[in-house]
Amino acid sequence: MQAPGQHPIERESFRIIGTELDETTIAPLELPVVKRVVHATADFEYRELISFTPGAIEAGAEAIRSGRNIITDVKMIEAGISMARLAPYGSKVFCFSADRDVAEKAASGNTTRTAASMRKAAAFMEGAIVAIGNAPTALMELLKIVKEGGPRPALVVGVPVGFVGAAESKEELGRSGLPHILIKGRKGGSTVAVAIVNALAIIASEAKAGAR
Repeated sequence: MQAPGQHPIERESFRIIGTELDETTIAPLELPVVKRVVHATADFEYRELISFTPGAIEAGAEAIRSGRNIITDVKMIEAGISMARLAPYGSKVFCFSADRDVAEKAASGNTTRTAASMRKAAAFMEGAIVAIGNAPTALMELLKIVKEGGPRPALVVGVPVGFVGAAESKEELGRSGLPHILIKGRKGGSTVAVAIVNALAIIASEAKAGAR
């Protein structure tokens, strides 16, 4: 998978990844996502840590092609997602963790801003992609919203990083029945979430081009 206008350094990076990654053990549709994550992290262990539910990539690509929302837990992910790749479809990216009303609700509810931001995001969540790369509390709150009968995302990119709650929140996502892409254990992060969403956008554009 090569994005249009790919820089020579990026192209060479992907060539190197291709020589070191055993592509024969990876499903063809999953391969571009795995490569993007390895490229973003320079860490081949992600090949073993990334997990997809059946149909997760198709669900994410279709959500983008349908112009569905993308919700993130932190501004870094919002900033890293390629709006140029989303523009043909009309998808919008929302992150509410820095909003004043979210901060106030977090303080009054004795919770984190990212968790409170998921409550505000619920109005935009049905059929959306929710990409969580920083805060396990945001992922746990999202799962709570769904358990309460709230809106269901088309796909959850669950890759929060850290020593406290990260692995546990992703294990809970794995049991949730929601379509998801997750990174097992403590690893993950905003760069991983961005890499996955941008890979889905490229897959969406390639699928559209192939349908012409």
